[in-house]
Amino acid sequence: GIISLINIDYKNRSAECIIDIGVKEMWGKGIGTAAISLILEFAFNELNLHRIYLQVFSFNKRGIKLYEKMGFIHEGKLRQALYRNGSWHDIVIMGILKNEYLSVIHCKTNCRTS
Repeated sequence: GIISLINIDYKNRSAECIIDIGVKEMWGKGIGTAAISLILEFAFNELNLHRIYLQVFSFNKRGIKLYEKMGFIHEGKLRQALYRNGSWHDIVIMGILKNEYLSVIHCKTNCRTS
């Protein structure tokens, strides 16, 4: 698989995150969670970025759930931007700000579930 920050804009302190865990047998093993955690830590703490965004296919429910769990917010969608297997699909745009990331990290270490 791959994870990377692309389109880094240092003036506006933002970047796009791309991730692909291409081997289906590796899905559901926590690799995506670990990779997203590491890249967000790097982006916000080392590069001092303010915003990270990504694009995810609307049919990738597992990915969307992961990004929501990590604190990403739905920001919009590109309607019917992907044609695959005979039908059109939306591309969902999601983003997270540094303060949202810090809240998620704080809660993971200090919040308790009942």
